Amino acid sequence: MKKPLIIPLILLFALTAFSARAQVRDTDISLEINPAFPSPNQDVTASLSSQVLDLNKALITWSENGQQKQSGIGKKEFRFSSAGLGMPTTISASIDTVDGSNFIKSATVQPAEVDMLYEAPDAYVPPFYKGRALPASQSRIKVVAIPFLSSGPGNSSANFSYSWSQDGRNQPEGSGWGNSSYTFQNSYLDNGNTVSVQVSDIVSRSGAAGSIKINTINPKIIFYRLDPSLGTDWNQALQDGFNVSLDGESIVAAPYFFSKSDPDSPGLSYTWTLNGQKLNTPSPKNILSVKPESGTSGTAEIKLTINNLGTLFQSISKTLQVNF
Repeated sequence: MKKPLIIPLILLFALTAFSARAQVRDTDISLEINPAFPSPNQDVTASLSSQVLDLNKALITWSENGQQKQSGIGKKEFRFSSAGLGMPTTISASIDTVDGSNFIKSATVQPAEVDMLYEAPDAYVPPFYKGRALPASQSRIKVVAIPFLSSGPGNSSANFSYSWSQDGRNQPEGSGWGNSSYTFQNSYLDNGNTVSVQVSDIVSRSGAAGSIKINTINPKIIFYRLDPSLGTDWNQALQDGFNVSLDGESIVAAPYFFSKSDPDSPGLSYTWTLNGQKLNTPSPKNILSVKPESGTSGTAEIKLTINNLGTLFQSISKTLQVNF
């Protein structure tokens, strides 16, 4: 009486095991590369994962550019170094399961780089300034991505897609084909911002990623002498102890990194004082003319305070001790 029951049960278990094996497909195994967009000569990790197959019991053999590098039971990770810029490395994993099945997973890693530059396009810097305009609190900041992907036919900026993020938040409005720059305004609550980008090339199917930390700075005031014949002497900043001639001098205040491209902008408030006494605001506001009284000599303190009326924290003061 029992034998007719045992045979169907054995067949049922066999069919179930066969069905489970038959359901495992190549797509049930994932091969991931970390980082996803490696730079040249960077340490990279390739890893296998599966929700269907127990990889801990599988014999996994890793190869790099066709050469076997590592083999063992449950070897789900393989570490290697990426090649030079634009030079591909092919990683493959041969997976032999306990039931005799074999799966091959492979991926090609092609190193690339993204240079990232930034500036505050609205910030003031004097003529012929060799540096970049740095952002202060509540400045507009422009970040430009310059990708270096694989070289080859069709590799141009028109083929690049840019996906921007700021402080970990995706910025879809600033992303898209050809959007190699991203502009935003810093919040007065932030001392700095992290801007990241992922660049993809539809022709070579390569990609790269970059990230940059942008810290805000305090604006500053630097004084220069206005020569009656040659104009402002931008080559030498005035220091304490500057001698005012008997004919008088004109002192130019340069409001470095304030978010106004014009130093005489209505949005900038200038307060000049001489030995603590407030002076009438000159015109232009950033040029003060001083002349000693006849027959007097000594020292004086000139102080200037500049406020950006459109921001909360763009404000700075500077003093200059002069002799006459």
